[in-house]
Formats: sequence, C-alpha cells, structure tokens
Amino acid sequence: MRRIGWMVLVVDLILLNVAVGWWLFGKQGPTEVAVTTKDGCLVECQAVIDQKIAAIPTPNCNCVVPSPILIKGSISKKKSTVYVPVNGSGSVLSTKWTDVAGTEFYFNPDDYPGLKEAYFEVNMKLLNGNGTAFSRLFDATAGIEVWGSEVTTSSQAFVSVVSGKLTLRSGYHLYRVQVKSLTADTTVFNSGRIKLVVVEN
Repeated sequence: MRRIGWMVLVVDLILLNVAVGWWLFGKQGPTEVAVTTKDGCLVECQAVIDQKIAAIPTPNCNCVVPSPILIKGSISKKKSTVYVPVNGSGSVLSTKWTDVAGTEFYFNPDDYPGLKEAYFEVNMKLLNGNGTAFSRLFDATAGIEVWGSEVTTSSQAFVSVVSGKLTLRSGYHLYRVQVKSLTADTTVFNSGRIKLVVVEN
C-alpha cells in the first residue's frame, strides 16, 4: 500500500509539472522575429526613410534652356586685281567723240573667270584748261560706247581719272578710245588701262 501511494504521488507531481509548463507556455505567446532588410535596416526603419524621401518637394525650375546655335563657317575668297593696258596716245581738238589713233585692242571678259568688276583708268588733260575734257571706251564690234566708261577732267596737267563700273559684253570685241572737249580746246589722252577685279574661288 505504501508503494502504491508513492507511485500515485510521483504521477501527480509529473502531471502537475506538465500542467504548469503548459500553462506557462501558453502565457508567453508567439515569439516576435525582427525582420531586417539587406542593408541591416529594419522594415519599419526603411518605411520611415521612404516616407521622408517622398515628402521632399520636387524642385520646380522655370529656367530657359537655350537652343543650340548653328555656326556656319565662311569660306574666304581672295580678290585679285588685273590690269589690261590700253596702248596708244594722242590729242584731239573736237567737240564730238573722236577716235584716238593707235588705241584699238581686243578684249574678252570671259577670259577672266571670277570677274566681278571692271573700271576704265585714264591719264589725260585739257590743253588750255578752259573747258572739260572727256574720254571713253567704244565697242567697235557692237557699235556702241561701253556703258560706265566715260571720264572727265578740267586739269591742265595730266591727272589719272577712274570711271564707274563698266558693262562689258561677252565675247571677243574690238575696243578703242574716244575723246572730245566741251569747248574748242584740245583733249590729250596720255595712257589708259582697264582695271579688273577678280574673285578667286
């Protein structure tokens, strides 16, 4: 009887320990496990950081962005001057256009590629200086004066005078110098030349 009593007592103690342990385990509740991100920050920490970043205002710029400027390169063209001499000289006493002997020459502007301008330069004088001396180029092939070639002077000494821009006709033409005076005075043609301005590409 005494042995049975001890066994019952041992069983009761075991059951009592099991019951107490079960009751304590139920009171403790589930264990919380901290979840961290890859960089070591807690999920709550990362959420706070994301909220702060989202709260940062986006900068509003009213800046004017300039459009790119296209700069075009310019090709510099070289100008050169060519002189075509006019041979001959002479004196004429006439109030009408008169040819100066020995001044005829052939000229073709097409022989000068890039020709932009042409001028008639004359060295001349009026013998008595009481009027005006005139000189010009005459296109014998076309039978008409060269437009823009007329020059004048009232000087009794030789002076160089330059015409305006010449209008030269294409092709080979025969040219000569003509002179006259406003009054009954002598016009002296000493020399002349055609100045050509050529632009080289």
